Amino acid sequence: MTDAAFDQAADSYDDDFTRSRVGRAQRNLVWSHLEPVLDALGRPADVLEINCGTGEDAVHLAARGYQVLATDISTGMLVQTARKAARAGLGHLVQTTRLAAEMLSPALLGRQFDLVLSNFGGLNCLSPDDMAALAGRLAGIVRPGGRVVLVVMPPLCLWEVAWHLPRLHPRAAFRRLGGGPVTARVGAASFPIWYYGPDRLRRMFAADFDCVAVRPIGLAVPPSALEPVFTNRPALVDRLERLDRALPGWPLLAGISDHMLLEFRRQG
Repeated sequence: MTDAAFDQAADSYDDDFTRSRVGRAQRNLVWSHLEPVLDALGRPADVLEINCGTGEDAVHLAARGYQVLATDISTGMLVQTARKAARAGLGHLVQTTRLAAEMLSPALLGRQFDLVLSNFGGLNCLSPDDMAALAGRLAGIVRPGGRVVLVVMPPLCLWEVAWHLPRLHPRAAFRRLGGGPVTARVGAASFPIWYYGPDRLRRMFAADFDCVAVRPIGLAVPPSALEPVFTNRPALVDRLERLDRALPGWPLLAGISDHMLLEFRRQG
């Protein structure tokens, strides 16, 4: 996968998603789930972030005192991450490295981690073979008892169905279904992405990890594509975020959300 699309998007990503109402609401849901995970890890702890984007999560973790290795395929995203960490006075806790998820390995990283985080669909760029291979390599990257928290896009989004189907756009409503890769576009660049259900990911990680939590991220909160509809409705977005927080962690609900969070514990 080329990094050109993400380099192109790096300068505007925070305005387009991170600071949007929908983006903030969905990230709040992820951070809320991370709180007890971080409390259980304690400090000091080492965190590996895969597909760090512009570093919003890396800086959040560093602000809590964690050492973060932030990796991404995009040089532009890593530049934004380093700048954000420096502005926050946390550059000493955030290290950036240009590294594709497919290239991660215990030998290359040279150490193990207490937590691995990949947020907001970066891993949907991996084919099923690459995802299964990553699960195997993470077994050597994560310390026994450590956690892996993945936020990925499932094969069906209830919001997309409810929005597009009444407008007679069935292909958009069910665009995630089909099993094979779907072409995504960022700017002028296109690349394949795959959608994964919770059961499929649990099976991929089952040899070395126990799945301890599955959560919907964006079942009530809408997808970022609908941000223009909700920009001037902050109270509604707040209510939808509270509703998402109250939902049970059922795989069925996670599998029809915009994103879903899976937490794995390294066996041993």
